[in-house]
Amino acid sequence: MIWRTVGSRMISRLLRTLVVAVALGLFGSNIGIAQTCGTDYPIKEGETLAQIAARVYGNPTQWTVIFYANQDRLGANVTLLIPGLVLKLPCIGGAQPPPALPPVATPTQTPSEAPFIISSLLRRVEFLTADGFAPYTGRSLEGGGMLTQVITSAMGLIKEEAKGRFDFGIAWVNDWTAHLNPLLLTRAFDVGFPWARPDCEGGTHFDESSLLRCQRFFFSDPLYEVMTTLFVRGNSGIRTLRREDMVRKVLCRPAGYPVHELDKDGRSWVKDGIITLVRPPSIDECFRLLDNGTVDAVVEAELAGRESITSLGLGERVRMLDQPLALTTYHVLISKSHPHARTILYYINSSLEKLRETGEYDRIVERHLVRFWEAQSAPSAGIGAIPAARLKAVPAAPPSRASEGGPHSKAKTEDKR
Repeated sequence: MIWRTVGSRMISRLLRTLVVAVALGLFGSNIGIAQTCGTDYPIKEGETLAQIAARVYGNPTQWTVIFYANQDRLGANVTLLIPGLVLKLPCIGGAQPPPALPPVATPTQTPSEAPFIISSLLRRVEFLTADGFAPYTGRSLEGGGMLTQVITSAMGLIKEEAKGRFDFGIAWVNDWTAHLNPLLLTRAFDVGFPWARPDCEGGTHFDESSLLRCQRFFFSDPLYEVMTTLFVRGNSGIRTLRREDMVRKVLCRPAGYPVHELDKDGRSWVKDGIITLVRPPSIDECFRLLDNGTVDAVVEAELAGRESITSLGLGERVRMLDQPLALTTYHVLISKSHPHARTILYYINSSLEKLRETGEYDRIVERHLVRFWEAQSAPSAGIGAIPAARLKAVPAAPPSRASEGGPHSKAKTEDKR
């Protein structure tokens, strides 16, 4: 597999010619583990994340794995660590969840060992993607990013099976607006990723990009599902996605990125002219416009938005709405007019299925997510030692220095009065 960079000069020439946590090293001993990973665990009064990590992973310093795996329940608010809160305990470092009960019919339950069917007519596939979409794609990231590594690993299975009769490459063109048309439609490249799939069957109003994708492209099976949301300034009055909160607001979405989510679920913000849409060339530029007050909100996938906020140092000035705008799936796209479209889709979908069956897909995703959260504003080391305690029934007085305690101090439940 070869990575290629396609510069602006080559794009111009093409246009003229075509008329157009693993990385953490978390391998603690699991001898004598009382609580099993891969399960849910209701935290008990006085327990700390470090104590739970010691039992599950054999190493109390791995409390961050539990913390990050429960971001949807805790966020950065450790006061939510109360007795009875159910925590997810992910498996890491080769640890395995408890085995499931054996299925009744085993022949159809085992992963397929059948080899891939290799076409003699298709010798090479050129993938197209771009930088600046961490943690999913980016040459500065491990393996080119999470989804680049998924593609590389999946197609590597096809290449191995083909025994020299097939190869693939990944090219980087940092202009998303040129990807669909002309670069993919004219088959300058075979396939592109990652692209969101609009609701092609049930949608009633599409922006130009979404309409093009629905009419002219085939979609692979999903590569990954993300939460698309709104990012606003910390002092913004926007608190919900209600229509009245969006009237006359200016939203930012980078050029080439889909906007169908803005009209999804009956919102019709774009269709009805409720909002004004600004389309700069990059995610970072959207957040700069948000920071200087030019726009009211940025529409972006959660992790990509967080990455931009961190890289620009805006962590204290930007917040994310709790309510998601949409759950979006990312796919590989190929033009319906491509002569080998069905064969390429078969290669992609069947190798993705095999990657999931073997567990390699989960290992890739977990490794990249652990590194992503490490790179964000790291939680305080003291969080892992904060014990679960019931919420106080009466307003609490400001804590004194003596009451703050050390990193392993334990809170007591207040008597109900």
